[in-house]
Amino acid sequence: MEKQKVRNRTELIIYILTVFGLIAVVNYVGVRWFKRIDMTESRQYSISAATKKLLKSLDDIINIKVYFSKDLPPHLHKTVTDVKDLLSEYQAYAGKNLRISWEDPGEDEEAKNMARSLGIPEIQLQTFEKDKQQVMLGYLGIAVLFADKKEALPVVQNLQNLEYDLTMAIMKVSRTAEPHVGIVKMDTMPDLPPQYEEKVDMSSATKKKCERLITTLRTTYQVSIVDLSSGEPVDSSIATLIVPGVENVKTRKLFEIDQFFMKGGKLIVLADAMNIQFQYGIRAVPQDSKLFDLLEHYGVKVEKSLILDASCGQVTIPQKYGPFQMNVAVPYPYFVRVGKSGFNQDNPAVSPLSEVVLPWVSPITLLIDKADSGNADAKITTTILAHSSEKSWIAQGTMDLNPQQKWETVMPPEKDMKVQNMIVYLNGSFSSYFAGKTVPPVHEPAPGDTMSQINLKPDEKDAGREIVPSNSQAHLVVIGDADLVTGQNATPNNIGLVLNMVDWLSLDNNLIAIRTRAIKDRTMDTDLLQEGSSKPNVIRLLNILLMPVVLIVIGIVIYLNRREAVAAAPSTSAAGSAPVNKEEKKE
Repeated sequence: MEKQKVRNRTELIIYILTVFGLIAVVNYVGVRWFKRIDMTESRQYSISAATKKLLKSLDDIINIKVYFSKDLPPHLHKTVTDVKDLLSEYQAYAGKNLRISWEDPGEDEEAKNMARSLGIPEIQLQTFEKDKQQVMLGYLGIAVLFADKKEALPVVQNLQNLEYDLTMAIMKVSRTAEPHVGIVKMDTMPDLPPQYEEKVDMSSATKKKCERLITTLRTTYQVSIVDLSSGEPVDSSIATLIVPGVENVKTRKLFEIDQFFMKGGKLIVLADAMNIQFQYGIRAVPQDSKLFDLLEHYGVKVEKSLILDASCGQVTIPQKYGPFQMNVAVPYPYFVRVGKSGFNQDNPAVSPLSEVVLPWVSPITLLIDKADSGNADAKITTTILAHSSEKSWIAQGTMDLNPQQKWETVMPPEKDMKVQNMIVYLNGSFSSYFAGKTVPPVHEPAPGDTMSQINLKPDEKDAGREIVPSNSQAHLVVIGDADLVTGQNATPNNIGLVLNMVDWLSLDNNLIAIRTRAIKDRTMDTDLLQEGSSKPNVIRLLNILLMPVVLIVIGIVIYLNRREAVAAAPSTSAAGSAPVNKEEKKE
């Protein structure tokens, strides 16, 4: 009997240990190899394949320090939970090469000093206690550390971009070299030290014109403003060169751009063929530039016209309603809206995009198979990256750009509308525009000055310089619009388009999908010029009325069921008591 008890106890202990062992194995496997089903459209609760690839490729330990205060306001509790979930997923894919620690600088003076040195400030947070609004101090930052490199997210606010910011920080500290991007200086104003730029009107300078683009690029790349007026070659460390316009491109500037391209550099050209002027109303004037000749030699012609599209953006204009004046958004066909269907879904730079609005964009014609191109016989592949809708048309000559007009009076018949190319990509072997020519002088002779046109002595710096006649496997992107990155037109969507191009050419497409995953197109009707369209109103009414009607119907059904149950209850009890009464009477 005693042996049986010992045997039973042994079997029980073995059984318990086996269960605990299975649970431990399942937990370990679940942490290392797990699968999450994310039903959201943008997969906002799952990290992207690019992040997984980066984390798995880490070959050394990276530290992530989360500086969050413990006593945060209630409305930030979800932020803390989301950050913990995201970091736990990072940890699962990176394994031992990622160390995550949580610290509260408010409780530790050393942690406070460390957070301050990393660029994570103590911020004011609003909270409500006992029906009173109060202000408290706290920390809400993250630091990524590797060797002597550090990157900080000072304040975690936008959870939609948290994965991109965190992955970008890990990439920055782990990479061996910082990619270099150049932006060609288009204006003729002299470069001033930063302390003097604020005191001088630099509104026409390239730095101010492309300020948002430059600021955003500098979060990922080393960015330089490339001044070609001195005749110096483009820095060979620059991987991608952006030409943000066509004005003030002299022959020598054209030569340096061409030679950079011939030496294997990637080229992105924002070429607006029409100059929009606001001095006397809004008007468009054709631009003449030698850059157009260079692009036509490569096989791309930017037409001197503008695209109008029924799928368009909106502009806000003041309108009077009696004694009142209000700002009203109206459709503006010159602001061409490119939706999901307008992007090439096979190209990683534009396929994740949902919407951009290109202001005053010119159509592009491909000349690769035509004699107009200097590369007609070259092996060059062309790809249309973005095009307008089928309800678009072209305006040439004198154009009325006033947004306060009846567009149905200027719209052509639908049979005359067609798709227009707006962004193109060319890849292959190109020949130089200057092949077989001499190196142009740095200072171009003034027109009409016969004495200055006599080139008595070539520039000493060009002595012995050879022209690279061709390239192989070159990359060229042309956008028929330069206004998309300037002023109010530099929206996050438009900046994201250019950033995707730079990422695609300079790095790879790893970060593209992360950056644009939260940008979604919610437009109900792409044709904003269509009269009498009831689709938007129907959708609005359904959203407003459908759910209340469903709840009312459910309530009525429940009420009727209960009413029937109550009405049936007395008859059932009466039927059940009738036999008893009869038996009592018989007795």
